[in-house]
Amino acid sequence: MAAKKPRKIKDLKARLGRTIAPNTPTGGGDVAPPPGSAAPAPTGAAAPAAAKPKPGGVVAPPGIAKPKPAKGGGLVAPPFAQPKSEGPKSVAPPSDPFAAQQSSGPQEVRLVFDDKPVEDAEVGRKRKGRTFMLLGMGLVVGLLLGFGTGSVMNDRKLHNIAVRDGKDLYDAVRESSNRVGEAQQLIDRAVAAARGAPGKAPSVDYEAITGLNALEKPFGANVFSRKHYSLFEAGTVDSLFDYYNHINQIWSRIETLQGMTAGEQRQEELNNAAAAMTETASALTGCVVGLDEESGRWLCNLGYVRVPEDAEASGNVQVRASRRARREVEKGIFSGQELNEETSGSLVILVNTQQSIGVLGEQSSLFAEYVRDISQLKAQVDETVEVQGRLESSLGTIANNEEVFAF
Repeated sequence: MAAKKPRKIKDLKARLGRTIAPNTPTGGGDVAPPPGSAAPAPTGAAAPAAAKPKPGGVVAPPGIAKPKPAKGGGLVAPPFAQPKSEGPKSVAPPSDPFAAQQSSGPQEVRLVFDDKPVEDAEVGRKRKGRTFMLLGMGLVVGLLLGFGTGSVMNDRKLHNIAVRDGKDLYDAVRESSNRVGEAQQLIDRAVAAARGAPGKAPSVDYEAITGLNALEKPFGANVFSRKHYSLFEAGTVDSLFDYYNHINQIWSRIETLQGMTAGEQRQEELNNAAAAMTETASALTGCVVGLDEESGRWLCNLGYVRVPEDAEASGNVQVRASRRARREVEKGIFSGQELNEETSGSLVILVNTQQSIGVLGEQSSLFAEYVRDISQLKAQVDETVEVQGRLESSLGTIANNEEVFAF
C-alpha cells in the first residue's frame, strides 16, 4: 500500500481553524496568553498603566520600551512583568481548546485527519474483491462448459474411432472369408477322394493337400488388436475371437496333413494303406458273442465273415480271425436267439461295414488316420464358415454407421 503523503501545514490550519502552538500568532486572531498571565486588552483599546509593584517587589528598570502590540492589537506581557498571583481565582474555561494546556509540560497533540483516503482504499479493496469473485465465477463456469464440450467431443471421437475400426474389421473378415472359401473347396475334394465312389477306390488327393498348404493364413491377431469396441455387441466380440481361434486350428491341421503326405516314401505307404482300406471296406465283418468265464461278461470278438451260397438255408456263415488267416470256423447268424452258456461263442452278429469303416480302418492302417484328419478338418471349416457369416452380418451393421463431426 502506497505511503500517505503528509498534508501541508496550511491545509491543516484551514481544516482546524486553529493554531498548532499557543504562542504562534495568526493573522487577525487573538493570542492566548501564557498560563498565569493577565488577559490582554481588547484590540484598539489604550494600553493600561503599568501596575505598581507591591512593597518589596522589583521595580522595572527605566528606559525599557513597551512591547509592541501584536498584529491583532493585543499585547503579550513579558514573564517578569506579570503581576504576582495573590491567590487562586476561579477562571472561566477558555473557549479556545489550545488555552487549556497546563504549565506542567508539553501536551501531546493528536491531529485527527479525515478518513477520505481510508475510504478510497477500502472501496478499492472491495472492488478488487468483487472483481476476483466475478473472475472466479467466470472461470468455474468456463471450466464446466469446457468440460462438457470436451466430454461431448471426446465421445464423438470415440464413436468415429469405433466406426473406423468396425469398417477395418469388416473388410478383414471379408478378405479372410475368400481364403477360407478356397480352403473349403480343396478340403471337400480331399474328403471325396478319401471316401471313394462306386467304381473308384479311396485315395489321397495330393494336389488338393499341396494347394491347401500354399494358402497363407488370414486374419492374424494384429487385425483386431488395439481396436475400440464401444459400438460392438458382446456377441460380436465373442464371434470375433471365436473366428480367430477357428482360423488358427484350420491352418494347424493343414500343416499336419502336409507333413503326413509329403515325400515319396510317405505317399507310397498311404497308397498301400488305401488299397488295404478298399479291401476292408468290401469285406464283411462280424462280432462273435461269447461269455467270459472269469469276469462273467459277454464280449464281442471281431472277425471277417464269408457268406456261403447256402447260408440263407442253413443260417450259418464262415468266420476267420484275420485277413491272412486260412482257417475258417462255422458260426450261426444271430437273429434274436437267447444268449447263454450253451450259445456262447457259436453266434455271430454281422457288422455294418460302411458305417463302421472309420473305426475299422483307424485300427488297421495309416490311410485311416489320414481319413480321420481330413474329416475333422472339413468339420472345422464348415463351423468356421458359419461363424464367419454371423460375424460379417454384425460387422456390416457397424460399418454402415457414419462418422460425426468432432474437433
